[in-house]
Amino acid sequence: MKKAIIVVSFGTTHAQAEASCIRPVERALAAAFPDREVRRAWTSRIIARRLAARGEAVENEVEVLERLRREGFDDILFVPTHMIRGQEYQRVTAVADGLPVSAPLLDIEEDLMWMAGLLDGIAAEEGRTLLVMGHGTDHAADATYERLRGMLTGRVKLACVEGRYALDGIMDALEAVPGKALTLMPLMLVAGDHAMNDLAGDAPDSWRSRLLARGFDVRVRLTGLGALEAVQQRFVGKAREC
Repeated sequence: MKKAIIVVSFGTTHAQAEASCIRPVERALAAAFPDREVRRAWTSRIIARRLAARGEAVENEVEVLERLRREGFDDILFVPTHMIRGQEYQRVTAVADGLPVSAPLLDIEEDLMWMAGLLDGIAAEEGRTLLVMGHGTDHAADATYERLRGMLTGRVKLACVEGRYALDGIMDALEAVPGKALTLMPLMLVAGDHAMNDLAGDAPDSWRSRLLARGFDVRVRLTGLGALEAVQQRFVGKAREC
């Protein structure tokens, strides 16, 4: 029996983010499942087109599954690296059509408690309040971010670049932060376009620029979650549960 894991990520056009945040998750899964072939798939068609224009090919979840079946693999496990059960995650479950699919990073209450602890530890390292940027979505799974908010310690704040939980909604709470001292960090697998532009960019509408304009002392921690060993092993654990 030929066995495989398809590690499905949204994807990125930034080579450094791919190397530091996506590839380590794939390597951790390969090490944990030596009896399985590990293949990559990215769900973003926009990113795939941009990479193709640069002469770089990346397969999506449909193409990788079809290729594995042609090669005779019959025991196939999908491991999405998505944060929540949103549109991109549902795209994977639809393609899997009954094949096992591991849960996203933020799913059950245990996941949210674990993430709250991880972020609190980072805030402690920084010695200041940590403000994290989630992606957000118009999907019902956007409520996951509100559930996570309810578990965060006082030194961690969360808002999203899209969806219902915008930065404006917590600005009053941020004004009460001691010394108005913040470290900004993406709550995303990769530190890609959203992190570099919407979070930390120089444009006047980036979070960093908006906060500086209001007198905040702002640092930026451009680390995607996939770069953290704890997150890599969390995905391994979810694959094992599946």
